[in-house]
Amino acid sequence: MAVTKIWAIHDSISRVVEYCSNPDKTRQKDLEQIILYASDKKKTTQKEEGEEGGKSEEFCAVTGINCNADTAAREMENVLRRFGKTSGNILYHAYQSFRPGEVSAEECHLLGVETARRLWGENHQVLVATHFNTGTYHNHLVLCPVNMWNGKKLEARYSLYYSLRSMSDRICKEHGLSVVNNPQRHKTARSVYFAEKRGEPTRFNLMREALDKALSLSSSWYEMTIVLRKLGYIFDCDVYRKYPTIRPLHSKKCTRTFRLGPKYDKEAMTERILDNQRDFRVTESYFAFLRPYTREYARKNPPSQMYYRRRDFYFNAIHVTGYLSLFRCIAIILGIAPLYERQYQKPLSPECREACRRLDRYSDEVALVCREGFETVEDIQAFIARMNTEIDEATAARNKIRNKQRNCTDAVKKEELKKQCSACTTVLADLRKRKKTACNIIEDSPRLRELAESEFEARLENDPYLTEREKRVIRQEAFAEKEKQDAGQRHIFAERKETQYER
Repeated sequence: MAVTKIWAIHDSISRVVEYCSNPDKTRQKDLEQIILYASDKKKTTQKEEGEEGGKSEEFCAVTGINCNADTAAREMENVLRRFGKTSGNILYHAYQSFRPGEVSAEECHLLGVETARRLWGENHQVLVATHFNTGTYHNHLVLCPVNMWNGKKLEARYSLYYSLRSMSDRICKEHGLSVVNNPQRHKTARSVYFAEKRGEPTRFNLMREALDKALSLSSSWYEMTIVLRKLGYIFDCDVYRKYPTIRPLHSKKCTRTFRLGPKYDKEAMTERILDNQRDFRVTESYFAFLRPYTREYARKNPPSQMYYRRRDFYFNAIHVTGYLSLFRCIAIILGIAPLYERQYQKPLSPECREACRRLDRYSDEVALVCREGFETVEDIQAFIARMNTEIDEATAARNKIRNKQRNCTDAVKKEELKKQCSACTTVLADLRKRKKTACNIIEDSPRLRELAESEFEARLENDPYLTEREKRVIRQEAFAEKEKQDAGQRHIFAERKETQYER
């Protein structure tokens, strides 16, 4: 299986060529000429066992197509200069990475050379280098975009990438290698990628967790839909759909399940559901899971006073106005503060569970709102203006101390000035942090209101003491209240705009 990517280079040819042909990352130079660098230990990092006495050999792999590997940068620059196309995209840099253990170093390099020859070997100069510095064999392809014969230049279009990907897949199939069945056009965001590596709750991790639970309890697609609904997700696996999709209750953006991993595509989930049909314990677990949500269970277990107190809080949380009330509700919903005495509540909706990844940020915002008593945007803006004034004063005081410190010759006094400067720096850091937190409050408040609404929807969906008709009425009332609040905010905004215009 080969993963490919290509991007344009605007600055320097020699920088890219030197990086790709770096002997600390490459293996074998010009496989066609079979030049082994066994004696030069500086050119390799990976050793291969020899046949006699367990000895090892070290080798590099760099191949030039329509150019010499040693002088590739100079030759590519000459072609660009010859046709007067030394600006814009002066190079294309691509890579072709294989699954660990699927190919050897020689096979990896030969596949890269073959891919480059078929695509660009007739008209363009290409440098192919095989690296192993990341733990997997992968090829770097440096392509000169200008045609050697007529000076035509390759344009940076999607077709350039798709031609590379299709050619790489075709060559992999010819050599009996696997290919990517469902290639993704966009990468996972870096913040989400590293959060998943750290084991933090992300949108996709929570979806995988919910799907695993649903697959362990379900014997049909219908049962799986019911379980995921109780877990806060809407699952759609219509017979006329090619890919099953999943999304949170309060979200409109669907995610195809195969993007969560190979074990969540339609065929793999179908096999697990068919296996569950042969095990009666799965059916017992399914009904045991749904039992707390049935009316019969509700009749046998009447609601307590604590249930009504919790329900009233969550149902009223989306109607609150003002920053102070909103952030107090958010502190309870995310489990930062207790609801009553020491009764901490875990969030039920997937959106709130994902928001726990930013709990430190929200905790600072809640603490600042409660300490300063913010109610409106004007209060926060006045606080930010005050912080700016204090920051300017502290900066001026620190500059005066630093000026005295430069001209001071007494060692004792210089040490005292240094301590005063450190104290000013500490005060500045605290002021800047408080200012940033205040700015985050304005930025995060719409998102936090959405979290309160998603938690309301999850609590309403999982309430065993309400009928479907009662749930619909409560949803309609909440929607009408939200529309009323939005209309009031629009009216206030229009009045402010008219006042500013009159001034």
